[in-house]
Amino acid sequence: RKELGDKETPPEAAARLRKELGDKETPPEAAARLRKELGDKDLIVCILGSTKFQGAESEELVKAMAAELSSAVGSRVKFVTGGMPGVQEVFAKHCGEGDRVWNLLPVGEESSFGVGTQLNAGANLEARRAIFGLLGDLYITVEGGPGVSEEVKAAHARGAAVVPLVRTGGASSGMFDFPAAALEKPKWASETQWSLLFDKEDVVDSATAVACLVKEFANAQKTPNIWELLDELIGLDRSSLTKLLGVVLTILVVVSLILIYREVSRERYDLALLHGGFLVLLFGLVASVAFVLTETFRLEEENKRPIESPASDKKKD
Repeated sequence: RKELGDKETPPEAAARLRKELGDKETPPEAAARLRKELGDKDLIVCILGSTKFQGAESEELVKAMAAELSSAVGSRVKFVTGGMPGVQEVFAKHCGEGDRVWNLLPVGEESSFGVGTQLNAGANLEARRAIFGLLGDLYITVEGGPGVSEEVKAAHARGAAVVPLVRTGGASSGMFDFPAAALEKPKWASETQWSLLFDKEDVVDSATAVACLVKEFANAQKTPNIWELLDELIGLDRSSLTKLLGVVLTILVVVSLILIYREVSRERYDLALLHGGFLVLLFGLVASVAFVLTETFRLEEENKRPIESPASDKKKD
């Protein structure tokens, strides 16, 4: 300690330790670690925007958006900010009770928001930005300058979704070399909701549109169930396929019973037993199909629950 103390001032020592801790991970390694901490199966929504509001209605819009998102999406959607003032701070402070907000800062730094859970990664702001661009599944942008544009470029290049509130101007409207493709409506988004990102008429409408778009994106990420896969392969919906299976199995059972009766009447018991064995196997197949259908319905119902709004759950209680 004496040797170090004689060579470094306290700020220099803190900077060195921060660099040593942050440099232990590359940005992809840090992003992978944070994804694991947040939940590999959860949807990570990152918030980007100006550190100081430029538009007259931007702050009101962020407050409305945060409140709408906190009540409209399920608990498996988590929000991450970069711990910066302005858009990110206002969002964190108005997103419900802050229990689904995480603030990512460089190693050794602490959030001053007073809400949310703190995450640390990266030796400095530049490293933290690189990690932030690798972390989210979807990025919401409000206003913003060159820094926001750079983070969106990195995120969009790797396939992350972007929801730019174009009406707020700045990078979100295409300035500062913001990727033009990120301003175009993605396949999973509805035309109505996407158009409200551009509309400057009503703040609440735009905030609600953002929440709807996040839900639409979450639904689009769900793994296709067995019925959707079969529909793609053979072009039959669930109802038609179930009826077809029922008809085929009924025909097989009837044919088996007719054959057994015929062989018994002819006193050819060995063949009757053979047909009887087939009938037993057929009943086993029916039982297996029934079990698969029951489990499929149950799993589908479970998968629907995370998308439901917590607010609606409270009303039911």
